[in-house]
Amino acid sequence: MSDDEEYSSEEEEEVVETHNEKPAAKSEGDAGDPEFIKRQDQKRSDLDDQLKEYINEWRKQRAKEEDELKKLKEKQAKRKVTRAEEEQRMAQRKKEEEERRVREVEEKKTT
Repeated sequence: MSDDEEYSSEEEEEVVETHNEKPAAKSEGDAGDPEFIKRQDQKRSDLDDQLKEYINEWRKQRAKEEDELKKLKEKQAKRKVTRAEEEQRMAQRKKEEEERRVREVEEKKTT
């Protein structure tokens, strides 16, 4: 049994060594291949271009959103000013009405 166990562990070592050698040999062969390098560079270049395009589109969209937000804030500020002016007018009217009532009451008392 121990012979079988030793054989199987030796066999495993050979299999592991064989698996380790295959990818290394393949990658070394591909890395030295000028066509492979060209393809890799082209892929990188294509990805860079796609990324640049995506970033530019994102920036355009962001600029549009910021413009919309700016317009909305300006609109909101105008509404706030208008509301404040209207409240002032209402307060002034109320004050004038109160003064008129007071005068009317005083006139009634005097007559």
